[in-house]
Amino acid sequence: MRIRNLLALVALIVAAALMPVRTVAQSDTTNQETQELRKQLDDMRVQMDKMQQRLDQLESERAGPTAPPQAAAAVPPVQQTGTIQTTKPLPQAPTSAHVGEQTSAYREFSEDNFAAPRYDNVPTDPKYHGFFYLPGTQTLLKIGGYAKTDLIYDFRQAGNTDEFITSSIPVPQVPGIDNFTVSIRPTRLTLDFRVPSQKLGDIRFYFEGDLFGTNATTPRLRHAYGQAKNLLIGQTFSNFMDPDASPDTLDFEGPNGWVNIRNPQVRYGFALNRSTTLFFSVEKPSSDVAFSTPQFAAKPNAPAPDVPIRVRNEFERGHVQLAVIFRDIAAFLPDGRRGSVFGWGFNVSTALKTFGRDNLILEGAYGHGISRYFQDTSGLGIDAEVADNANPHLKATPAIGLEAAYQHYWFRKLRSNLVYGYAAVQNTNFMQPAGVVFNPFNHSNYSAVNLIWNPYGSLNVGAEFLYGGQVLKDGALAYAPRIQFSAKYSFVRIDPVDEK
Repeated sequence: MRIRNLLALVALIVAAALMPVRTVAQSDTTNQETQELRKQLDDMRVQMDKMQQRLDQLESERAGPTAPPQAAAAVPPVQQTGTIQTTKPLPQAPTSAHVGEQTSAYREFSEDNFAAPRYDNVPTDPKYHGFFYLPGTQTLLKIGGYAKTDLIYDFRQAGNTDEFITSSIPVPQVPGIDNFTVSIRPTRLTLDFRVPSQKLGDIRFYFEGDLFGTNATTPRLRHAYGQAKNLLIGQTFSNFMDPDASPDTLDFEGPNGWVNIRNPQVRYGFALNRSTTLFFSVEKPSSDVAFSTPQFAAKPNAPAPDVPIRVRNEFERGHVQLAVIFRDIAAFLPDGRRGSVFGWGFNVSTALKTFGRDNLILEGAYGHGISRYFQDTSGLGIDAEVADNANPHLKATPAIGLEAAYQHYWFRKLRSNLVYGYAAVQNTNFMQPAGVVFNPFNHSNYSAVNLIWNPYGSLNVGAEFLYGGQVLKDGALAYAPRIQFSAKYSFVRIDPVDEK
């Protein structure tokens, strides 16, 4: 119908254009002919108007209803900045050889691997589960964390009632004392910001806190850092630490010989090859030295920052990491003179996927003056001790920390862990004069076995048996058993592995 109308319109236009124009004398015949021609032209114009209206109607029916003015606004083109797209829906990050499959898939109760900084800010979850766009911005945010309740029973005096800290077990123990407690202090809240940038890729700002402040439920800041490319500024896990060597325990403390500390720092790293990275950092120092005399305390000070250097290689089934650290430890001696000593240490760790979804974690650290970096000896004041009664001077205390853990999956939602830890220092032979007080810690042991079940969604429940103790410099010792039941509900369910 539309084609026939168009052809008729064209024919009429051509006929009008080819119609001859005559020049005649002024006569009645000529006037009559002129009037007839004008009438025909008027009729043609009326017919053309009708045909044009019909054409407009057909075009309108074909195009559909007219869109409202606001819908006609130009849609911005898709832009890619780093791994985050500036348009909806949520992006998917590219895979990276610097974050292997085992590192991304490993799950443990405290979820520390989500907080850990990564090379180029590559997320362990490339699908950004739990993230959303802040309205009117290109910034992604995930509000995470979990609510956790621990029911803990000690068969003997175990020192700290909320965490199994072997160095806090009293020596000697008072017989006949047991204890039950309920703790919500591990509950934590996290804010994970991802901001796209044309020049710097994805910028990450991460904040995390829990309730292990000075009082029973006082908030405590755990992480507060920003990372652009591979420059990190703020407080997070020390560069000397391997956050992916975190064991899967219900106990919030974890094994005593595990290198675990968070420091304010400035860190920078780069890739040595497609799967190996090297990171340097300058971190807040703290000379963990504590002894006292009747006149004064040690008054430790920190003349220089701690400097850890870390190299890490990632592969599909795990990773291996080597870190070294250099320190300057200073304090006043019992005779009132100031002493300073050089501290150093190394930490070797690995996490490997063995059979099915099972994982093996091994870590060993040794050095002089690095007790502050071990889980249970941090804060004991034994980074350095006084040596030689004849010529008192400060000596960096030799220390060793070991950790081993095996995670076994009985079923997809049921797993168990076997964990062991050992921490020790080699005390000096300084004979303490009357009134001079030193921490008598020599070594401690930690062991745990548990069963963890994920019955539904992000709910995890479990039971754990712990046994550990400490031995003092003079050989006195004490050990304590503990049983713990825990329930944890994550605010955001992040389990991309189970969705496969």
